[in-house]
Amino acid sequence: MTAIHQHDDLADTIPTSPAVIAQTFATPVARIARPYAEIINGQLAELVLAKADTTGNQYTYKTETLSDLMQWDNPTVEALSAWVLQIAKQFVQTLGRQQRPDLPDFEVVVGSSWASIYRTGDQHEAHFHPNTALTAIYYVQAPDACELDLIDPRAHVDYYDPGITIAGEGSRVRLRCRPGELLLFPGWVKHAVPEFTGDGLRISISWNLGYKIT
Repeated sequence: MTAIHQHDDLADTIPTSPAVIAQTFATPVARIARPYAEIINGQLAELVLAKADTTGNQYTYKTETLSDLMQWDNPTVEALSAWVLQIAKQFVQTLGRQQRPDLPDFEVVVGSSWASIYRTGDQHEAHFHPNTALTAIYYVQAPDACELDLIDPRAHVDYYDPGITIAGEGSRVRLRCRPGELLLFPGWVKHAVPEFTGDGLRISISWNLGYKIT
């Protein structure tokens, strides 16, 4: 019994230091306003609606143009797409060189691009964009904020649920963007558009982006 008491006394005298807690495996998301958006958004909205009326796809959850935005031969669309590619490259360079100082020269290229139109009651369930390095979404028009849910990308976080959450397991992050804002995030991130409840139209343009090593 004496030995046990001595051991307990020794444990009480061991100095402790503060623990270091790191939230690892963060998911990068960029959000940036387009300069002079108020000048181009009206033109973009008219163009998107015209394309949707002639060659668009009418789904039960939204209306979508064909994935041929880069062939629209419109200077406003071309200027916007060039800006998106510029911002996307800066995004990748900033983060990529933190992981790999010898990051090779590259260009960001468009795989496909389209516009989406949401009316009252429309929504898009959680999905991701296969074979895509980066997803880019530009918000053109909405009566209020454009909501987008980002889904927890960590696999199997809901495998064991003891009722206690310490890392936001299975949570959604809801972003509320304004028309004229661009979002960039990895293509493997699941995202969803919650039910659109506003009056009028919610219009956005999306790009699936990849890398070309130069």
